[in-house]
Amino acid sequence: MAKDDNIINFGNKETAREKKEVGNVTSEERDEIKALFERKNGISELTRSLINIPKSELEDSYLYEKLITDMGKVASRFQKWWDTMHEKYKWESIPGYKWEIDFDTCKIYMKKQ
Repeated sequence: MAKDDNIINFGNKETAREKKEVGNVTSEERDEIKALFERKNGISELTRSLINIPKSELEDSYLYEKLITDMGKVASRFQKWWDTMHEKYKWESIPGYKWEIDFDTCKIYMKKQ
């Protein structure tokens, strides 16, 4: 799957129609991806909060460099988790579908994009 092709779902019943269960992860593995997901979202929220700062000021700041570096590291670790779990559990993969996790059940689904 492509770098950003993995999504996380919190059990939204509206999406249940077009998804197929393909496996499970352990609670420890779920906790790992959940922490990365929350970190990724936190960095994104912080980045959005800086939208009113002039670009020239922001690009020269330590905070901007830190955000870019942290987002790159988290995105890489996030994708590596999905790649590792796919290899470990041999989940089905179909073009046009994304994997998602239900944090409550630790189940992995494929969902049509």
